[in-house]
Amino acid sequence: MSWPLFHWSVPMSPARVSIVAAFLLFGACAHAQDSQAGASASAQQQRGDVREVPDFDEVSVSHGIRAEVKVGPKSVRLEGPAELVSRIEMDVHDGTLRTRVDKKLFSGFKGGSVRLYVSSPRVEGIHASGGSHVDADATRTDEFDVEASGGAIVNVRGVDARQVEAEASGGSKVTLAGRATDFDVEASGGSIVRALDVKGVKTLDAEASGGSRVEVDASDRVSGEASGGSVLQLVSRPSQSDVRASGGSKVVYKD
Repeated sequence: MSWPLFHWSVPMSPARVSIVAAFLLFGACAHAQDSQAGASASAQQQRGDVREVPDFDEVSVSHGIRAEVKVGPKSVRLEGPAELVSRIEMDVHDGTLRTRVDKKLFSGFKGGSVRLYVSSPRVEGIHASGGSHVDADATRTDEFDVEASGGAIVNVRGVDARQVEAEASGGSKVTLAGRATDFDVEASGGSIVRALDVKGVKTLDAEASGGSRVEVDASDRVSGEASGGSVLQLVSRPSQSDVRASGGSKVVYKD
């Protein structure tokens, strides 16, 4: 004996209809947001770009770009949002590899999201400006130059030079490690030069102003000037010292 089948249709209450409609609307909004996020991610698509340039032995980085400089076969590579990487020009002038951004294309440029990877058989100088950040290895040379301005940060390892010339301004920071015989340094505008890890320094000529700080150790002779609340820090007292301190500045010794 078979029983007849009955299909019950239960009418939905107005409250239940409202809940279902709300869920459908939420799903549609979420889908739209996902689509917009996908479009935004596409607009920020990453790009790696190898640049062919002539030989160079110094590197200059600007516009907030973060760079790594290694010793090795010559190579130059940019990585970052495609729209930003495409705005960066690179050239070599007097042996210095430079990053450049056309003034017409500078609006909205965020260099902090761009990475520059450089290698060269010779690394004899590093320059950074405009909030850039450079980590570098150095090669042996008669004179090594390092310069940072506009809040830039420079870290250099493996310095091996007869003479080091360092300059920091506008709240920048330079940190050096290695060996040198003579050291010339100038720091201004609240900048810091840390070079206590540069060993073998015999003579130091230092100028610090505007609340800056210079840390270098020299065994034979120290000369220079500190003004405007600046500090010159040495490890030990050299054989000869001729440093003029004014405006609340001072010379301090770690020993």
